Amino acid sequence: MDHLPEKLTMASLQSPLSYLGDNNHSDEKDDRTACGAAPILDEAETILRQLYAATLNGLVLERLVVGVFFTGVKLENGWGGVAYTPPEVVKNAGQRILKGGSPTVRGMRVEEVLRGDLAHPFAGLIRLATMNALSASLFDTGRYRLDDGDDLSAMKTMFQGRRVCMVGAIIPLLKRLRQLQPASVTIIDHKKETRAEAAAGYGTFVSPEQTAETLASCETAVFTGATIANGSIQGLLDLLAPDAAIAVVGPTAGFIPEPLFRRNVALVGTAMVTDSDHALELLAEGGGGYRLFAGCMRKINLLNVPRLSQLGLMRSY
Repeated sequence: MDHLPEKLTMASLQSPLSYLGDNNHSDEKDDRTACGAAPILDEAETILRQLYAATLNGLVLERLVVGVFFTGVKLENGWGGVAYTPPEVVKNAGQRILKGGSPTVRGMRVEEVLRGDLAHPFAGLIRLATMNALSASLFDTGRYRLDDGDDLSAMKTMFQGRRVCMVGAIIPLLKRLRQLQPASVTIIDHKKETRAEAAAGYGTFVSPEQTAETLASCETAVFTGATIANGSIQGLLDLLAPDAAIAVVGPTAGFIPEPLFRRNVALVGTAMVTDSDHALELLAEGGGGYRLFAGCMRKINLLNVPRLSQLGLMRSY
């Protein structure tokens, strides 16, 4: 890696799922989405360009949907990708949209979107969803160690008997974690709904102000794809102990995993869009993850075998 961003201050980590920075500058080029994840996504872009080379020329975006929970794109060749839509990004985009600062995306060249040339309130999310669309076709080529296990159960050794911390709760994963018998589960999230789930026995809720101390003491960290979309992921990674096992989960993390693997992420649990038209129709109707997984996405696990071996967690293979 050429460089990594400086560590985030504790003030910026007080709400790890919130959009980092006020971004009240409506005239900025884009939404600054994933500002703290920029080096990760820039590396992914470089690799995608190398793998696809001239085949990117002429490929365009056919459709964009900015949904309540996810932003989705369909490319001209039928490939689709989604990315989490942080509520703060929607809020900050409002002023630009009212001023007419939301240009038409349909027909724009994918190469330009990857390069960041899209002057749009949701430019960062569109770029991320486009990377996910381009990456999906690479997962079944043998380039990666792929497992189709259900959620986190593909690597029980990462969780069984270990102190687990989840930043950004995904309710089905909390239920899955309990089945994997960890020593403890700590949840860092500001949502009231998460508090209710924690009270139901899925884990112990702690406030975002305790992020640093909680991550420093955990043995396995689980970050949702929202930490990529809101730019907090690098700062969170910096807070972990060197021997911590790391999982990044959710459809937003559906881009090629090399940049995350280089940062010691051991497991990327994500999903591939299998029916782009259906997925975008669901998003246009306000649908979320539950509906997407019901018929137009396929869950996969991408394993960082060298890191898992280094941590002694490959016993199940």
